[in-house]
Amino acid sequence: MTKEEKITDEHEQLSRFVGRWNTEGKISATNATPEVKITGTDNYEWLPGEYFLLHKVDVLVGDDKNETFEVIGFDKLNGKYTMQHYDNKGNSGYMIATYEKGVWIFLGESLKFTGGFKKEDKEFSGIWEQLTNGKNWSHFMDIKLTKPD
Repeated sequence: MTKEEKITDEHEQLSRFVGRWNTEGKISATNATPEVKITGTDNYEWLPGEYFLLHKVDVLVGDDKNETFEVIGFDKLNGKYTMQHYDNKGNSGYMIATYEKGVWIFLGESLKFTGGFKKEDKEFSGIWEQLTNGKNWSHFMDIKLTKPD
């Protein structure tokens, strides 16, 4: 397969993530916990063949260091993006992502992200929600990734 045959809209959407991003955000305060700041970096790079992205997260959530590796690709059979992640705390998980009309939605078992690219693709931002009571989504975290000039 040639490079030209491989380039699809789904591939183009993934290519928008490629690069190093500065990450900032906050986990919302609750009745029991104060607001927590998030700072660090996110890196997206193509794996060999340029079909899948390797996403590396290196952030501080408050004072807690979090490192995650995630592999992202497009599943042609179900028409959705797949996201498998592993972190430095021994956790792993799987999410499905969709992209429609400028909006990305990442959906996992108990987390959901809604957001998109802004400022000529120099910013990727949105909100994370957490499933509560097994049925209601509540605001959990604001996140913003910006590409340095």
